[in-house]
Amino acid sequence: MTRLAERISLRQRVFRLNRINRMINESAKGGGHKKLFSAYIMPGFPRAESTFEILESADAAGVDFVELGIPFSDPLADGPVIQRASQVSIENGVTPALILEFVRKFRTASQLPIILMGYINSFLNGIGENFAEKLSDAGVDGVIIPDLSLEESADIRKEVEDAGLSFVLLIAPTSSNDRIEEISKATTDFSYCVSVTGVTGARQNLVSGEVTDFLKRVRKNSGKPFVVGFGISTPEAASEISKHSDGIVVGSALLQQISKAPQGEEAKFAYEFLKSLRTAVGK
Repeated sequence: MTRLAERISLRQRVFRLNRINRMINESAKGGGHKKLFSAYIMPGFPRAESTFEILESADAAGVDFVELGIPFSDPLADGPVIQRASQVSIENGVTPALILEFVRKFRTASQLPIILMGYINSFLNGIGENFAEKLSDAGVDGVIIPDLSLEESADIRKEVEDAGLSFVLLIAPTSSNDRIEEISKATTDFSYCVSVTGVTGARQNLVSGEVTDFLKRVRKNSGKPFVVGFGISTPEAASEISKHSDGIVVGSALLQQISKAPQGEEAKFAYEFLKSLRTAVGK
């Protein structure tokens, strides 16, 4: 690689990292505190050709960043909705390499931050050697790896951050105060709080004393912003959870809405649902 190419590559990596930095900085602009809002999208669900349109609809609805799921044959941390979406995605021929092509295409139209969420095997084997550099080159901004513990994360974190990507760790309700602090220090820009124990999935009566007490502990012991996912399915829950956090993530409920859509109208259904939650969370 020439020196000029190296300088261009460095500028590109810094720019990609800045998409997440700017997102977080924008939320605090002018002394305010805009709540972050993210959508979890499974590429290739319900059709491979609908992926780009759903991404565009999420951008238009006002999400601050997108989590793209990597379909996996044995998604142990996921509930039935994401398991089904993952299986459909695999049947539609979606692979980690194809997801990077989706990102490259989306980057020609939008600078919306994109985080890839998947199991460690999908990164190490599905994308392969120097996976973080490949993500960075495609336009990905960060990674979430649910089956990678804090204790096992040092080498992966270094590879991810060296490539200019954000490394996001999960905080569970069972985490002690000390562990919350350790996870916050190890995460690059923000942490992801799992609102309840168990697998992903939309839930009724999500907001409870146990959840709010957990989020209060995170606020007290975390030195970085944090968003909350797992179970948020209504504007009411989104509004309430956002009062106790820096933002929310909606996944299973969005996939359910998309699955209800007639063929060709998936993006429309996604937009209307996400817009209702954006309004509830605040702009």
